[in-house]
Amino acid sequence: MVIFSKLFTLVPERIKFDSFWIEIRKRNKWLIHLRYLAVILLLCFVAGSKIIQNYVPDISLPYTKILLLTGLIFCYNLLFHYLWTIFPKISQKVKVHSLHFSLIQIVSDFIVLIFLIYFTGGVESPFNTFFVFHLIIGSLLLPGPIISLIMTMTLITLICGSLLEYYQIIPHNQIAGIVKTPLYNDPSYLIVFFSTFTIVVFVSIYLANSISKVLYEREKQLFEAYKELEEAERRKSKYVMTVVHDLKTPVSAALTWVDLIANKSIGEIPEYLLEPINRIKNRLRNALDLISGILEITQVRLSSEINKENVDINKLIQELYDKHRILILSKNLEYRVKSNSENIVISTDEKLLNLALSNIISNAIKYTEPNGVIEVKVTETDKVVEISIADNGIGIPEDDLPKIFQEFYRSSISRAKNIEGTGLGMALVKEIITRLGGEISIYSPSYLASENRRGTQVLIKLPK
Repeated sequence: MVIFSKLFTLVPERIKFDSFWIEIRKRNKWLIHLRYLAVILLLCFVAGSKIIQNYVPDISLPYTKILLLTGLIFCYNLLFHYLWTIFPKISQKVKVHSLHFSLIQIVSDFIVLIFLIYFTGGVESPFNTFFVFHLIIGSLLLPGPIISLIMTMTLITLICGSLLEYYQIIPHNQIAGIVKTPLYNDPSYLIVFFSTFTIVVFVSIYLANSISKVLYEREKQLFEAYKELEEAERRKSKYVMTVVHDLKTPVSAALTWVDLIANKSIGEIPEYLLEPINRIKNRLRNALDLISGILEITQVRLSSEINKENVDINKLIQELYDKHRILILSKNLEYRVKSNSENIVISTDEKLLNLALSNIISNAIKYTEPNGVIEVKVTETDKVVEISIADNGIGIPEDDLPKIFQEFYRSSISRAKNIEGTGLGMALVKEIITRLGGEISIYSPSYLASENRRGTQVLIKLPK
């Protein structure tokens, strides 16, 4: 009983990881699509046979029975298709998983195939070879012992059916005009047929299951190696975060003292020292920005959970404007917001999305010259929400675009214009949008570009 209980869990020891179940679910749908194809091919077979019969009248097939079986396949495949769509909900209520669903599909196909073979001649049927296709598919989905057990029971059924035909207990359905001499009542043929068929069947199961096992083992090794790399990356990120956090305190303290000196809060200083002191202050502020950027991107990487909630995108865009309002007004920028709907709500992590959009808007302000234009456009479609942030600023040279999401990378034009930055902002944005299941693209020139201003457009697509 313990052996059978373990056998029918259908879960080999080698495949207890999530990506396996994702793949099995995909293959279950693939099996459903193949069944639709089988229905079409059977209909074509019947139609083709009818056409051939016009030229070779001796050929005759049990068309009604074949069409009834074809209709049955189509009907239960529609049921399987529906069950596939709701299977995640079913599996939560009942203790079943995707391999059970695979087993039900394959057993159903074997039963119908047995009847199809019987109605088209039994051992004389051309459909006997179709078992090999199903065995290969089944071996890719199910453990070897299960598919072997199914095939053993199928062989026993076929042999019993042939014996019943041989002893004329049940009628033999011969395809007229194809097999001139009946073979179902030839003992030598029956022995040779079932011997070779059994060998082909079990060799096919062994080969297909062996290949499948090796592939799953390799996938498991890759999965475990990835998990180890991920854990090593987490340890490294924690170490970097600790070191950088420890650096932040002395740098902040140094910046505070330099501010006091530059503002002459602790006494007068000679004029010739003001310029070097201001340079020191700028360098310390850049160092502090860099430290903050490293801390932000490290925190995002260390965060394993996405706290999803309903987020009003239009409201979030307004909050971001309020946050950057002083900088926008100080550069006299025209800030435009466009939306194709008043109520656009998506399920996402508001804190992470806020951080990503804030970085993009901050960059747009920084790299757009006074009296420029920034336009935020929100577009809702059936499946995604698109957020476009465009400007008519200095833009990004074409050669720099592929590298813009790399950490610490800064475009050549921003360096040439001595615009301070850390090169971490867009890397952080890319990390966040990917984590949220979205896509991000960057274009330059933007649709707001003018003769002397290339501009930049960042386009984000988020699932609803």
